[in-house]
Amino acid sequence: MAKNKKKTLSEVEKQIINLELENSRLNREKSMLVLNKSLLLYFTFIFIAVIGFIGEYISRQFLNILILMGLCVLVIGVLPYIKTMKKEQETLNKLLSELRKKL
Repeated sequence: MAKNKKKTLSEVEKQIINLELENSRLNREKSMLVLNKSLLLYFTFIFIAVIGFIGEYISRQFLNILILMGLCVLVIGVLPYIKTMKKEQETLNKLLSELRKKL
């Protein structure tokens, strides 16, 4: 009689996994907020630059400065997002491989 034994996770291990997943969700949400705010600022800079240039309120040089500032804000918002997503993906893959080993 061959028995197929599978290791089961204890309640504490399940709670730890749930807390790790929740922490991962929170980190992703924080990085999404930063990304959303940087996108909003980017489009605000571009909108102000275009409207100001068309209405002849700002010079060509100031238009270029506003566009450059918008791009800087966008890069500053995207880099933490990419870093966080990469870190969370590695953490989740590690957790998944550990769980597969236990089962």
